[in-house]
Amino acid sequence: MSRMPRVRELLARRDGVAQLAVVLVAFAGYEAARHAMQPNWPQAFANADRIVSLEQVLGLAWEQSLQRAFLAIPDLVEALNLFYFVGHFVFTGVFFVWLYRRSRNGFRSFRDGFLIATAISVLVHWIFPTAPPRLAGVGLEDTLLIFSGIDIGSPSSAAYSNPVAAVPSLHAAYALGVGIGVVRYARSRLVRAAGFVYPPLVMLTIVVTGNHFVLDAVAGVAVLGAGFLAARWWRGHRQHDDFQVSTA
Repeated sequence: MSRMPRVRELLARRDGVAQLAVVLVAFAGYEAARHAMQPNWPQAFANADRIVSLEQVLGLAWEQSLQRAFLAIPDLVEALNLFYFVGHFVFTGVFFVWLYRRSRNGFRSFRDGFLIATAISVLVHWIFPTAPPRLAGVGLEDTLLIFSGIDIGSPSSAAYSNPVAAVPSLHAAYALGVGIGVVRYARSRLVRAAGFVYPPLVMLTIVVTGNHFVLDAVAGVAVLGAGFLAARWWRGHRQHDDFQVSTA
């Protein structure tokens, strides 16, 4: 019995390595799946047209007016380009490291929700490939290419990842998840305020840079919600099974 505390301590020490391995394996699988998808550009452009038509019906076709307003401030657009290009992974990574130190249960909950949301998104990317507005011929500029000289994917160039994966927006999904986690677990009012500001800032950025439609962000929010609901159901199912085993 005296060995049990030592075993638990050893497992606790190695838990961080195990969690890192889970995240890295999941990320590698996600990137492999995205790179394995061959862009279906005709279908992607047709689906982008469907998004535009639906936004017009719903009164959500705000992309042109938003981008036009920001193009008048080139320095701000360049800052948003940088934020779009590196902030998605950097801030999400920092958030999970911080959350792991703050709350192990919270970390597992958010990790599972993010992983399931990502898996759902990859499936949607495969079934419903969608061109981003910067390529869809709807009057939006590719600000990353024009202001920063970065082509992240087009029919005439190689892509960093799947260039027709606009729906749903994982930028929007991850940003909302990070914001919720920061607001829930941060102790500082200033940090919690940042949690409130971060999601709308990301959603504004993905529209202004021409990389997502407004409805892409809405779809990202829906996918994140589905991911958290599925993760919650799975945890409850496992706890129920564990309880039955322990009382058998």
